[in-house]
Order: sequence, then structure tokens, then C-alpha cells
Amino acid sequence: MKIASETSIIVKIKKLIRPIMRFLFPDIKENEKAHEEMSMNIVANMMGLGNAATPLGLKAMASLQKNNAKKDTLSDAMMMFIVLNTASIQIIPTTVIAIRTSMR
Repeated sequence: MKIASETSIIVKIKKLIRPIMRFLFPDIKENEKAHEEMSMNIVANMMGLGNAATPLGLKAMASLQKNNAKKDTLSDAMMMFIVLNTASIQIIPTTVIAIRTSMR
């Protein structure tokens, strides 16, 4: 995923979702490590790369927890991030494609 993060398509998609990220996560600054990890996670989910998105999501949650004032309670950003990951919005549904090709 590190190689993918340096490609131009990932950078372009992250720029496209930047306004959405600002709207959904207003309390997270753009230069924070958590913001980068969350963006990569969302892009990986959109591309249908669930296995690659999982470690990024765990790293993002750890970064969000470091910035959380109440360690025993989820912050608003953490809850929103969990909801987005659960929904797993995909542009390229690779799992569905794999299942359909295996049924031929």
C-alpha cells in the first residue's frame, strides 16, 4: 500500500475526497497523521481493497485515540470513521467481481 500511496491516482482521489473529509471530520487537522491514514483507508475501501484497508483503519484508529481527550470514550471522529468503514463504499467491488467470475 505504501507504493500505491505514492502513485498519482491515489493522490488525485485523496484530493477529490478532501472536501468530504473536512466536512465529516471537522475536528481533525489536515496535516495530522490520522487524516492521512483515514484518507488512505477510505481510498482503499473505495477501490475494493478491503484487505489493504484494514491495517490502515487500525492505524488511523490508533492515531485518533492518541488525540482523544477521553481515553475510555470514542470521539466523534472515531465514531464517524467506524460508520464509514462499516458501510465500505466501493467504486470497484472486487469481491462481487470475484464471486461472479468463479460461478461461471
